[in-house]
Amino acid sequence: MATNNTLANLRDRVNRLIELQGEDSPCAAFIFTNEDVFTWSEDGGDQLPVDREVAFEVLNSIEDDYDYLYTEIFDCIDRELRERGLVDS
Repeated sequence: MATNNTLANLRDRVNRLIELQGEDSPCAAFIFTNEDVFTWSEDGGDQLPVDREVAFEVLNSIEDDYDYLYTEIFDCIDRELRERGLVDS
């Protein structure tokens, strides 16, 4: 899978996919941005944003350290196809 280090990189990748597959092509996406990387205040009431550099490191580590998530997603796709009788068990 390609790393999308910025929203601009993601936009470029999406634009290439649209060129190749058409804008009506089905898709699923899980997008996390720096707004999703935060800590909580000590009382648990407020979300505290982290530095943008920390957000980059955290989000990039997801692809580097948690690549099994891609395997899980492809397993889900396979299961869905099997349930529809499109793949032999």
